Amino acid sequence: MENFADIPAEVRRRVDGGERVALIFLDAFGLEFLERHRDHPLIERLEVTPVSAQFPSTTTAHVTTAHFGVPVHEHGLYEWNVLEPSLEEIICPLRFNSTGFEAEETLKDRLDPSVLTPGPTFYESLGVPCVVAQPGRLAGTFSAVATRGAGVIGFRHLDAGVRALADAFAHGQCRYGLLYWDLIDRAGHDHGPGSPEFAAGCKRSLDEVWEAVAELRGVTVLITADHGQVDVSPERVDYLDDLWPELPALLSHSRPAGSSRDVFLHVRSEHVPTVIAELSARLDGRAEVRPAAELFNAIGPRLRDRLGDVAVLPSSGRQAWLRRAAASEQRFRGQHGGLDEAETSTYLAELTR
Repeated sequence: MENFADIPAEVRRRVDGGERVALIFLDAFGLEFLERHRDHPLIERLEVTPVSAQFPSTTTAHVTTAHFGVPVHEHGLYEWNVLEPSLEEIICPLRFNSTGFEAEETLKDRLDPSVLTPGPTFYESLGVPCVVAQPGRLAGTFSAVATRGAGVIGFRHLDAGVRALADAFAHGQCRYGLLYWDLIDRAGHDHGPGSPEFAAGCKRSLDEVWEAVAELRGVTVLITADHGQVDVSPERVDYLDDLWPELPALLSHSRPAGSSRDVFLHVRSEHVPTVIAELSARLDGRAEVRPAAELFNAIGPRLRDRLGDVAVLPSSGRQAWLRRAAASEQRFRGQHGGLDEAETSTYLAELTR
C-alpha cells in the first residue's frame, strides 16, 4: 500500500476476510504530527504504515475517495473549489454552494447533487452493513449523497462519536464504520500547525479517542489522515492579479479553483503558455507554475472536465490567490494542498490490542 487511494481496497480485503473494521479519519493529522505525538498512549499502540496523500493534498480529494472508494483522478472532486461543468461555475462541493458565498447549500435549486457522485458509494458497493459517524454540523447535501448505503451518526464530541460507533458494532448495525473528525484541521487553519493551540487540539483529539476506543471490542481499528499542514501567513500571499494586472483578461473563469497552496487557473487555451511563462517570471521562485495536467499520474473524464489549465504551487510557507477573489488566505495560519512533505505524508495505522 503506497497511497491513500489504496485504503478502501485494504478495508474491503479485511471486511471480505471476515473482520469488522472501524476507520478513524483525523483530518489534517498527517504523519509529521503523528510523530510529534509519538509518546501519546494511543500512538504508542499503533502499527504505522506510511503512505502518500493524493495530489492535491486536500480534504475534498480524500473525503470523496473515502466515501466512494475511487482515486481522485476518477471521482474528479480534487479541491475545495472546483469547476462544475454543468453550471460553468466554480463551486465548493462539500458546502454545496457557489464559491464566494458564505451561506451553504446555495445550489439546492440549481444543481442536481447526483452530478457530484462518480457512481455507487463505497458503502453501497461493500455489501455489508455500514455506518458513518461524523460531526452533526456536517450534515448537508454532499454528505447525503456521499453516505448513501450507510447509517449516519451525528455527534458533537469525538469521544461520543467513538462510543456511538462502538455501540453500532455492538448491536450488529455495521461491519464497517467510518468516523470522520475535522477539528484538528480547523485548529491548524486558525492558528497554524506550529502553534500551541494546534498541539493542544491534537492532544485533546488523541485523548478522546484513547478514552473511548476500548469500547470497540472485537473490531479492527484503523486510523488515517488525508494530509498534514504547513504554517502560512496573510503576510506571505502573492496575489497573482496584483503581480500581473493583465492576467484576468486571459482567464476563461474569473475565479480560481483549488486553494491558496494549489491555485488552479482556468485559462483561455491560446494563452496557456503565456500565463505559465509570465507568472513564473513574476513570481521569481516564490512558486512553481506548471500545466495542471502534469501533476496527475492519470486523468479520468470527470477530473478532465473540472481541472484547471495552469497550477500555481507556492513554495513552503507561502500562499497565492487572486485579489478579486480574496478568501481564506487573508486569515489562515495553516494550509495544505501543495507538495510539501508535511502536506503529503500520511499513513494507515492499526491499533494493537
